[in-house]
Amino acid sequence: MKKETKVEVVEVALTNKELIAQAISKLSPEELAAIYPPIERANFVVRKGWLGRNQVITFVNNKNQRITYNHDEVLKIMLPKLSIMPCWIKREYWSQSTDMPSNVRHLAKIENLTVVAE
Repeated sequence: MKKETKVEVVEVALTNKELIAQAISKLSPEELAAIYPPIERANFVVRKGWLGRNQVITFVNNKNQRITYNHDEVLKIMLPKLSIMPCWIKREYWSQSTDMPSNVRHLAKIENLTVVAE
């Protein structure tokens, strides 16, 4: 009498979001820069969906300073605190309209803008 062994194969289908995240994670920094060029925003922002893009973001704060930061570097430092905040849990997004958070300001390039009188 032969003993039969049955093997059950379970296929796990990835969502489009997961497939895109996998593809992005395999790109070089040069390829990421070509796909996601630097952007100008009205305020400071971090998004979970942007992690891995190596996105460079620039905004002008309320002190008339131009702030440029790398989204991934900033988010990696902020993520432990953000991960327990209700707004992050619900929306996976966090922004601040007046300035950049002080705990990540050292990662940014800050330029003072001068006002030209006419």
